[in-house]
Amino acid sequence: MLLNYEDVSSVKKIVEVEIPAGLISQESQRVTSEFSRQVKIPGFRPGKVPLGVVRSRFAKEIQEQVMERLLPQTFNEAIADKGLEVVGDPHLQHVDPVIEGAPVKYKAEFEVKPQFELREYRGLAIDDPKIEVADADVDNMIERLREQASVYQPETERGLEENDFAMIEMTTSGEGIDAETRGGHFRLGEETPLPELHEALRGKKTGESATFEKTYPDDAQNESFRGKNIHHEVTLKEIRVQEKPEITDEFAQSTGGWENVAQMREAIAADVRKHRELEVRRLKQTQLAELLLAAHELEVPETLAEEEVGRSLQNYARFLVSQGVDVQKAEIDWRKMRDEFLPEAVKRVKRSLILEQIAKKENLIVSDVEADAQIRRAAKEADRDFAEVKHQLRHDGGYEKLRMSLSQDKALDLVLHEATLRSA
Repeated sequence: MLLNYEDVSSVKKIVEVEIPAGLISQESQRVTSEFSRQVKIPGFRPGKVPLGVVRSRFAKEIQEQVMERLLPQTFNEAIADKGLEVVGDPHLQHVDPVIEGAPVKYKAEFEVKPQFELREYRGLAIDDPKIEVADADVDNMIERLREQASVYQPETERGLEENDFAMIEMTTSGEGIDAETRGGHFRLGEETPLPELHEALRGKKTGESATFEKTYPDDAQNESFRGKNIHHEVTLKEIRVQEKPEITDEFAQSTGGWENVAQMREAIAADVRKHRELEVRRLKQTQLAELLLAAHELEVPETLAEEEVGRSLQNYARFLVSQGVDVQKAEIDWRKMRDEFLPEAVKRVKRSLILEQIAKKENLIVSDVEADAQIRRAAKEADRDFAEVKHQLRHDGGYEKLRMSLSQDKALDLVLHEATLRSA
């Protein structure tokens, strides 16, 4: 029974609810019966424990089970006719103690998706950049393919020259640090934080050595080097020269299965155009999102904002791991990162809420077939079983979230289709 309803804000509400004594008694009897069938007590056959014994032995557990069932049930019933879409779990501000034969009152604060007036979303004016693919774009892609197909031949007759690859062994020493020897390689002339190394070995032949010193700044990447003068002894172990393949029909056939150079250039040009079309589409979507955000004033529930920030932090952590960073040991101020990610997270939530409203208004429904197709693609990319992934999504609520996300994609597609394009 709803006793009181308070609009704290467009997204935050408070309700005061009374659970009738009769309902508590009824649920208590049901739970007690369930306990009597399940518990094992010495001296009683399984399933034959008297209800009185069960009530005496498990009074606290029964009471907890009753309230765990009745609190969400009565909460949902109390707000059923309010037309609200609750996000997250309600926060109980107060719950009366359970006294036999008496009703229980409780007060709960909860968040909902905001209700707002949907502004015009058709005919929004956005830039339409012209897509061009020049010969130079194709040449650059072919050059990348030549780089990937290169071989690196040892050079023993001459000294180290520009663009040669140097295989080295270097020993570093200095005041307060232990001497350390490491192997490595670099390309002469490339941008580097240690240009002195390049100059020291320029013109040297395989087997020759050089020394140099460097005073490191206070913000040097290597903490033990900061503010110190470090001595470097380096030996050139090997010189390798890059040999790129010529651009011939044979190269086209071996690289991408094309019949000849002309077909290779045509295919690369088409691929470059496709990628630029995707980039332009993303640019248009970004423009539309900004226009929709500017046209709509709405408050974002803290629950949704925190969920979005959490996803951002998880993605950032995964990126760090992919770069070889041990996130458990790295000195990362996650609270600061959360504060930095929050503004963009709030914008993404607002965008989702607006697109969700558009999808509802336009009746943009996502079928099970469409949802399953998306799950199948994701499962394939993750090398997981489709049925397993779908079952997990069904179990944790992710399936409906996926459908909602896909309906929002449809809404954005509709807004883009109806947009007014202007030449950029």
